[in-house]
Amino acid sequence: MSELTIGSGVLEALGTQMRAAGLSGRAFLISDDQVYPLYGEKALAALRVAGFVADHYLMPAGEASKSLGATQAIYDWLIERRAERIDAVVALGGGVVGDVAGFVAATFLRGMPLVQVPTTVLAQIDSSIGGKVGVNHPKGKNLIGAFNPARLILSDTDSLRSLPRREIAAGWAEAIKCAMILDAELLDVLEANAAGLCDLSSPLVPAVVERCAQHKVRVVTEDERESGLRMILNYGHTIGHALEAVLNYEGLLHGEAVSIGMVGAARLSVERGGLQQREADRQNALLARFGLPTRLPDSTPRPSIESILEAMTRDKKSRGADLRWILLEQIGRARVESGVPWPLVGDAVAALLAPVRG
Repeated sequence: MSELTIGSGVLEALGTQMRAAGLSGRAFLISDDQVYPLYGEKALAALRVAGFVADHYLMPAGEASKSLGATQAIYDWLIERRAERIDAVVALGGGVVGDVAGFVAATFLRGMPLVQVPTTVLAQIDSSIGGKVGVNHPKGKNLIGAFNPARLILSDTDSLRSLPRREIAAGWAEAIKCAMILDAELLDVLEANAAGLCDLSSPLVPAVVERCAQHKVRVVTEDERESGLRMILNYGHTIGHALEAVLNYEGLLHGEAVSIGMVGAARLSVERGGLQQREADRQNALLARFGLPTRLPDSTPRPSIESILEAMTRDKKSRGADLRWILLEQIGRARVESGVPWPLVGDAVAALLAPVRG
């Protein structure tokens, strides 16, 4: 399992932490054109102080870079620099950078060591942990990928301060998800500290990040290849991923799509899973307090219900035409269920597409 370091100012220890993890080759840092100007030189300095020969590559920020074309460009860059298997790929950025760089590390030369240095809330509590890396296909999100756990994950919570408020909120969607499926007490913490978490003024930010991260570490340690328990981490993602795909990954941040998906999943959980309506309402109210959408915003183009249902059939969790849903029995307890009737799913999606006004 990956070494996990979380805290304020830990980026300065990147090189020494990599040495402690047994890494000794060159360091190829991959970042994007928004994150690198903020933290790139500091990361390179930390690598060089520890004796690493370091180089860097910048990709355009945004979901559009999560593609096979982007990986091809990075492969070309690594080939030009004669990268070797002993060298490490260091991903500095949010979920897109982590997924793309992680996929490159998994596939170039049949595998290079990977170090994740996540700089967003979402990446620190979720996407950098567990080794799921990959890129999107026009027909669906994350359809091309691999399992490639990082040798080291180093999360400097100071880096969160540079994030736009919308992206901070989108990251906390994964924390709310974590509470709903695994940790009812965490939901109390999120409710009591929503304002301070949203603007990062709460002293609990590092503790909440670490609590969510440790939950994910525990789950993926028990189920590295997503054959059972790990599937519960996809709560809200079946609808969320379908929305992202039909919108061509534009208009919604990933956490916003997951937030909308969680509302739909909670509705299905009330109808099929045993969740009480008051518990679903509690989830939805908390999402709204974090500034997250609970249905598709009016400013976003309206896809058809049929297009979303069709996108769901390409979900990685499907078996044949049957989707495996993550439903809640109660706050903090989730289960996987197949055979949810499509009319119920269609009704849930229709409610999520209904205009907010009118």
